[in-house]
Amino acid sequence: MRITVFGGAGEIGGNQILVEGKESKIMLDFGRNFSRESEFFTEPFLRPRKVEHLLLLGLVPGLPSLYEKEGEPPIDGIFLSHAHLDHMDYVRYVRRDIPVWAGETTWRIIYAREIVTPRKEEYRLAQLSDPSDRLLDCVGTLPLASSFRTGEKVKVGEFEVTPIHVDHSTPGSYGFLVEGPEGTIAYTGDLRFHGARAEMSEDFLRAAEGVDVLLIEGTNILESKVSSEEEVRHKVRDLAQKAQKNQGLLAASFSAVDIDRLRTFYQIARETGRKLVISMRQACLMELLRPEIESGRIKHIFKLGDPEVEIYQREKEIMFKWERKLADRFETVDGPSVSQKQDRVVLFATYYDMTELLGIKPKPGSIYVYSESEPWDEEGEIEFGKLENWLEFLGLSMFQVHASGHASSLELKEVVERLNPKRVVVVHSNRPALFKKFVGGENIICPKRGERLELA
Repeated sequence: MRITVFGGAGEIGGNQILVEGKESKIMLDFGRNFSRESEFFTEPFLRPRKVEHLLLLGLVPGLPSLYEKEGEPPIDGIFLSHAHLDHMDYVRYVRRDIPVWAGETTWRIIYAREIVTPRKEEYRLAQLSDPSDRLLDCVGTLPLASSFRTGEKVKVGEFEVTPIHVDHSTPGSYGFLVEGPEGTIAYTGDLRFHGARAEMSEDFLRAAEGVDVLLIEGTNILESKVSSEEEVRHKVRDLAQKAQKNQGLLAASFSAVDIDRLRTFYQIARETGRKLVISMRQACLMELLRPEIESGRIKHIFKLGDPEVEIYQREKEIMFKWERKLADRFETVDGPSVSQKQDRVVLFATYYDMTELLGIKPKPGSIYVYSESEPWDEEGEIEFGKLENWLEFLGLSMFQVHASGHASSLELKEVVERLNPKRVVVVHSNRPALFKKFVGGENIICPKRGERLELA
């Protein structure tokens, strides 16, 4: 059994892991490497426009037949752990006759992204003839072939892959158990133990006991902040109440696909007598997740149409089809209406929504909650600096309140000690040497990009 870590080796992001048996080959994740991309490209002016660019720069596995339509496919399938771009986005370049498996919730998030992000048809993952037209007509019947749920076994050649749910900052996240004739591999994907569904990560650990090889993420090995989703709720609720005394606005920025964080702000809005105002993009996602919510697989979250939730409609001359459909189906609010009731709303507003806040005119004492990780590269720092300039101009004071989507260093050490595998391979970490020193053990491997490891 052999493993090649093309992405995520010695860096955060871009997980692309090839697992080879005697007869079969599969990929675990096929993510976009933002850090390495930023060394060559600057969005939107210079971007990779075809897979050949990524191949030449070593951003995707150097297997041309993985992307070309001629000849036999070089692998038997790809398994995506969750819907974050650094774990799945480059899969859009892979030839269509290679099966891609993902959780049903992951597919729905992918479809929502495809609907709101214009792309060339050949690079779409969602196999809909016109996703915009079918947004509200096929919510319950999306073509979710090659989808799975936790515990279901997927047979691919000599491998049997079992997805087990884990807790992360997006729903439908999984780790994988890969059983083959030469041994068993556990791949954590991204996981945490301080979120709203920590018991799911515990389920994964119980299922992974006795594995031969552990592929483990190490995002927070250097810096871990001890904070839970419940702490976020209490801290932001206090800020909301203080802003309310000033009759001010509470605006917040967080990942649009972080349903736990969305749930937290929904609860805060209800507890403080406010309404939650979400973006059109979030509304699209929530509509596609409706079956998951109605079935109870995603718990304690609103459905569109909830009287405590409003959809913000930007001022624009031309609306996309999906925006028109949402606006026809559900009530929307605009800047002037939000401005008149600032102390009665929690407004989702990222850096890209700052011009909307110009029209809203936040009152003195209004608060901006930055509920995301701190910027991790130069480009992010530049954007964050621009956000600070906007907040100064608008008179908004910023508070950062966040809980990570990744396990802490102590939790990562506990995972390794608890599973006690024969080999540990560190991925998705920009400090793998620290991981090896902190966790300890001669069986820890920190692979180089593209290095082929013989594990059996």
